[in-house]
Amino acid sequence: MWLALMASERAHRVVVASSTNLVNLRQHPPYVLVVSAFVEPSVMQLWIIGPLVWALGALQRRLGRAATVVTVMVGHIGASLFVATMLTAGIAKGRISLTEATATDVGVSYGLVAVLGVLTVYIPRRWRRPTVLGGTLALVGVLAVGRSFTDLGHLVAWAFGLGLSVLVGAAVRTASGPSAPAPSPGP
Repeated sequence: MWLALMASERAHRVVVASSTNLVNLRQHPPYVLVVSAFVEPSVMQLWIIGPLVWALGALQRRLGRAATVVTVMVGHIGASLFVATMLTAGIAKGRISLTEATATDVGVSYGLVAVLGVLTVYIPRRWRRPTVLGGTLALVGVLAVGRSFTDLGHLVAWAFGLGLSVLVGAAVRTASGPSAPAPSPGP
């Protein structure tokens, strides 16, 4: 929100400096891997706050604060590093323009998508598969149309979240006993 109050040139510099682009990841990786999750490049992208608050609250209510923070970190950092690896490989092979090394990539969306992936474990069993398939197909469709590395990052973050949901489901079943059903959707 405070970026909207800054002069546009200064706000642009903040976005560029906190981006997880290849140049920043090489120069100061810990900084950009953390700070980039807290920067939204425009007021128009603040719509994400509502779904983010809901998803973080839902996951925190079920798994606690630490597990929620870890999920966001796995989604955000994991997807950012995967995208950076793909960009590096593409540039090295001459398939991607060198200008992509400075493309901006900021925001909390990778973390949000990972949290949504973990939350699928709490969907009633009969709706879980269609939800996972629908989410996956939607993200693949967005990637096919948009063909951006950010879209790839969203698909990767979803996969990380789904992977974590398998671990959460197994942990809940183990804690509940061998014949326990999958986690319930809760209140």
